[in-house]
Amino acid sequence: MHSPLNLIYLVFLMALPVLRLATFVSILVAPFVAKRKGYAPYYWLFACGPIGLVIVCWLPSLRTAETPEQYEQMEARANLIGSILTGIALFLSVGLISLAMIIG
Repeated sequence: MHSPLNLIYLVFLMALPVLRLATFVSILVAPFVAKRKGYAPYYWLFACGPIGLVIVCWLPSLRTAETPEQYEQMEARANLIGSILTGIALFLSVGLISLAMIIG
């Protein structure tokens, strides 16, 4: 008899390659989308993978700004969001690597 925990583990192992591919694609695409919208792409490089890609796609383009003040506000907000998401992703990555080194 299979336990529910084994079933969850099996589903996770089957989904892992798809998650890795989605993360890899989003790392390539999110900075490109940010650049096309007028944002700094380096803030969006590691922006939590697919989550960052969805968020940058939902943000409005800087071309829609009607005043210079609105342009600066939109740019600052988007770059802050991207940097926060990148910081979270890097923090989690370092934490997971550290945990793997401690356990292994």
